[in-house]
Amino acid sequence: MKRTSLSLSIMLSFVLPSIAYAEHSHDVEELEKVTVSGQAIHPLPQESAGLDLEALKSKRAQSSDTASLLKGIPGVSLYGAGGVSSLPVIRGLADDRLRIKVDGMDLISACANHMNPPLSYISPTNVSELKVYSGITPVSAGGDSIGGTIIAKSKQPEFAKDADSVLSKGEIGAFYRSNGDARGANLSATLATDNFSLNYTGSTSKANNYDAANNFKAAGPAASDRGWLDGDEVGSTAYETRNHALNLGFKLDNHLLQVKLAHQDIPYQGFPNQRMDMLENRSNSINFIYNGLFDWGTFETSLYREKTHHKMDFGDDKQFLYPSMAGPAFGMPMETEGDNRGLSVKAEINANERDLYRIGADIQRYRLDDYWEASGGMMMSPNTFININNGQRDRYGVFAEWEADWTSKWTTLAGIRHETVKMDADDVQGYNSTNYDPTAFNNADRSQTDNNIDLTLIGRLTPSDNASYEFGYAQKTRSPNLY
Repeated sequence: MKRTSLSLSIMLSFVLPSIAYAEHSHDVEELEKVTVSGQAIHPLPQESAGLDLEALKSKRAQSSDTASLLKGIPGVSLYGAGGVSSLPVIRGLADDRLRIKVDGMDLISACANHMNPPLSYISPTNVSELKVYSGITPVSAGGDSIGGTIIAKSKQPEFAKDADSVLSKGEIGAFYRSNGDARGANLSATLATDNFSLNYTGSTSKANNYDAANNFKAAGPAASDRGWLDGDEVGSTAYETRNHALNLGFKLDNHLLQVKLAHQDIPYQGFPNQRMDMLENRSNSINFIYNGLFDWGTFETSLYREKTHHKMDFGDDKQFLYPSMAGPAFGMPMETEGDNRGLSVKAEINANERDLYRIGADIQRYRLDDYWEASGGMMMSPNTFININNGQRDRYGVFAEWEADWTSKWTTLAGIRHETVKMDADDVQGYNSTNYDPTAFNNADRSQTDNNIDLTLIGRLTPSDNASYEFGYAQKTRSPNLY
């Protein structure tokens, strides 16, 4: 028997009338119309695929997983995991092998099983743009990866049309999907003048275990000490997530400063394809973004900090109690603390009509603690298992690119990036010395420094308005992560 899933999405938006006022009356002089025309510019690096705000609207009600918005993009597939944490795959490479940026932040999954990948930290309702570099990634789009690059951006600030107006608008949405009783809601509100903008975006989604089309197992208890699962019910697929974001924008002539605050709370998320489940994931971030337009080109920078507290254990559909002669073991609690700080700067310099130069630098300081509390029994007691103690992974990168429009049909781009990656960690310990002796690890020199070089050379031929061909060469390098 085939089971059908029904989806219902409701979106309401409203814009309050602009409030205008005038202290004095002025004579109004109507100017003649001026028409400006020109040829659209498609500079390198050009993403292989992308989704703008209009393209994203039709996909948001289909899933609560931001990575699922990438379905259908050539070269991209997904590793299904939890309800909001699937992993994008580009040409067989996934996870830390890809460079994934959210509003300019290089986010890192603070979990041994990578249950909290970068795209899980932004709600689908708050995404305004997704770009994918599935082929050769230019050095200006990020290093320390051997796969492609995915860039996600949240909604940009909106401003009133002039100094005499106040913009106030909002959006309310809700959805329901019958399979798993998935439901959720989102709210967005904006209040802005011509040079200041305040926007709040919040969303929540929740789902029970989803059902398969037919029975694929016998109905019964999920485990010896757990509840009941129907024959067509897929265990450990329930989830709940809540996201809040506050964006303050300040505009002055050709300069824009943004302050983005974000909070995420995931009380639980089941993983049917892993031994553990996520029982808590809380993240807080602050991001300062500046964009400036000058006579010589553009300048942008991002300064951010993101902290994550993550917890794993056996969820409601996995066996929790493990009896043994030395006493029962109650689950296997695992906790992770991640602290991610970064700074990136980038400038585009228009030297002349042919040559465009990009230069920039990145700094990232990452700290990670991963520890497992004792849970009884002989195997997992009496100490706290310290898996990673003050893990350190710091990156320092600089890059330069040269883009040249040789003719109206030929464009080339050459780039080089150098990154220094420094890694270290403090002493660790096991549950006990019988099952794990950390002496060899603690006595070893754990510090490591890598100097990595990335190179790219890209050419594009556009023989007509209906055809474009890109080709190139790249050398990419990635240092190992802390896990």
